Amino acid sequence: MVIKIKRILFIVYICLLWLMGCNLNFGEKYKIIEQKGRLVTLIAVGDNLIHDSIYLSAKSDNGFDFKPIYTQIKPIINGFDLKFINQETILGGVDLGLSSYPLFNSPFEVGDALVDLGFNLISIANNHTLDKGEAGVLNALNYWGLQPVIYSGAERTDTNSHTKQFVVNNIRFAFIAYTYGTNGIPYPGGKSYLANLYADEKAISDIKAVRGKVDVILVSMHWGEEYQSYPNAAQRQQAAVLADLGVDLIIGHHPHVIQPIEFITNAAGRQTMVIYSLGNFLSGQIGINRLIGMAVSIEIEKSEKGIVLRSPKAKLLYHYRDYESRIYRVIPCSSLPESFASEYHDLFLKIKKTVQYYTTDIEVS
Repeated sequence: MVIKIKRILFIVYICLLWLMGCNLNFGEKYKIIEQKGRLVTLIAVGDNLIHDSIYLSAKSDNGFDFKPIYTQIKPIINGFDLKFINQETILGGVDLGLSSYPLFNSPFEVGDALVDLGFNLISIANNHTLDKGEAGVLNALNYWGLQPVIYSGAERTDTNSHTKQFVVNNIRFAFIAYTYGTNGIPYPGGKSYLANLYADEKAISDIKAVRGKVDVILVSMHWGEEYQSYPNAAQRQQAAVLADLGVDLIIGHHPHVIQPIEFITNAAGRQTMVIYSLGNFLSGQIGINRLIGMAVSIEIEKSEKGIVLRSPKAKLLYHYRDYESRIYRVIPCSSLPESFASEYHDLFLKIKKTVQYYTTDIEVS
């Protein structure tokens, strides 16, 4: 009997290991058991901004279904090891009351659609993190904590770190998400851990704490001025600080329009890739520049010489409301009808020049 129980426990243990190998663990640290080489591919998209027109269009008999919105983008997201998105609106769930601008709250089914797409690196630090107060943050954390993702930017206690460490393909990563502010909403009860605000001193402390423990540092920055196509002085200054600290990739969002990509080499010779703004991934906003976002991909390789970032690419995306289905759709701009694409040909060329403003070493399609 004892032997049989031990055998059952051993089988359960092996099954747990197998599950960990197939999914990203949702604790502060995780490790994918099956390691393959020393190359990690990453793709990043911008703001998933769920206005009421979007969640009303996704209403179904059993709640909400956002998956059809993203169907045509799935082939672009598939195949990457790390898939980043900024979940702009808090997933507080229907019990708190769904809401739109200026104080957003979205249903959990939004997250279900993102997980179905394969997104596994989630920023929840932005100017709308505190829109539903502490209850909204805790509901969102409860939801994300049950998903096979790594999230950063909000925590339930001050003993939990915003810095997440994990290993993919024998490369050790750290991921931190910051926001410039919370639209003037104060921390409930002074609980600053509910939204991770950026400050140079905080970033210096956070990054120095992990720089020697990991190979790659990814920083998500909710920053900049809305609807501006180029970074402001604060973005450039903060990017320089992070580059000096040895951050490898800065993923920017908040302006709701596309901004350039830049490569900065610090005094130690380490290169930082800065995506100043990915634009909107999905929103109910109006204006063609706010309807076009981008997905940026990069290969991260660990070699004897250290970490190398290579093959940076930017693919332009477009989101709209389909008048037949009344459901929103996110699609690659390359899939637009010829008549539409030709109408906006000059705009696409302008956006391409914007992306390549600091470097032409970015393939844009």
